[in-house]
Amino acid sequence: MHGNSTPRYPFTEPPLPGGGRESGYANMPVTKAPEWHGMIAWDALLNGMATGLFMAAAVSELAAPAVFTPVAKVAYPVALLLLLVDLVLLVFDLGDPLRFHHMLRVFKPRSPMSVGTWCLTIFSLPLTAAAALSLLAEMGMDLEWARILAVVVGLLPGFGSAAYKGVLLSTNAQPGWKDARWMGGYLTNSALLMGCGELLVLSALMGQAQATAILRTAFIVLLVLNVIPLGLLFANLQPTHARLYTREQQWRVGVLIFAAGTLIPLGLTLLNGGLLLIFGSVIFFLLEKLGAVVGVSNLHIYAAMRGQTLEDFQKTRNAQIVYSVAGVDQK
Repeated sequence: MHGNSTPRYPFTEPPLPGGGRESGYANMPVTKAPEWHGMIAWDALLNGMATGLFMAAAVSELAAPAVFTPVAKVAYPVALLLLLVDLVLLVFDLGDPLRFHHMLRVFKPRSPMSVGTWCLTIFSLPLTAAAALSLLAEMGMDLEWARILAVVVGLLPGFGSAAYKGVLLSTNAQPGWKDARWMGGYLTNSALLMGCGELLVLSALMGQAQATAILRTAFIVLLVLNVIPLGLLFANLQPTHARLYTREQQWRVGVLIFAAGTLIPLGLTLLNGGLLLIFGSVIFFLLEKLGAVVGVSNLHIYAAMRGQTLEDFQKTRNAQIVYSVAGVDQK
């Protein structure tokens, strides 16, 4: 700027073309929608399943080794398999998979992406050790002290890996997502709930009656507690829901989400009808979680389960609404 020049608007924001004033970008529309598709949804789901299963197995085994060690030794390899699939999806979602290692060149403690990348990387090491030592124990090479050490070391980065995804999603500038401040709490609690459900299914498949009974109770408690972060998340998104739905539709959305994500899994679990009902309750919650993470409506999921298009499925419904806890506009 030249010495004799003065700004046209020295102490105020320049006027907008329409005559108004805007102090920043907070109230301006986002010009480019993110390319969040199937990989992001499966990444979030598998991340929660892997970290949740590890944490559920680790806490259970450390608290009652005589009851949970047999099923925990199976859970760690399953969690590792889920994590490997998740990492493949995460890397390929970058567009250029070779860029993944760039995230490991720096560590930014105030960046959810940086913290999450390091947590995932560190978590994969003790999880791999715990899974390998569990398999070696079945072959007669039992290094119990090393396996337990790996389990303990993996707890903190495992929790960080479960928590960062929701924090990352809620700190972007996209409409709806930026208001979802409880997304981190919801996804973290959901990871623990999914892990408990997965461990419950494994214990039932292995015929571990005592472990199954304890995990059934834990699953019910976590399922009820999950209503708290879900309700807080729903409150965060109320302004977005108000823009997308009428008041009557919002009530329908709330009731349907609560029924599909809580009441149906809870009812199936309380029936105490064996492996089929246990499996059904866990699957119902996983489907609800998948829709919530990616913003895909529940009716899209149900239509796909029946092999129908959304339009054909809607013809069988009394109310023609498309709903999702994520609060994003459905096309």
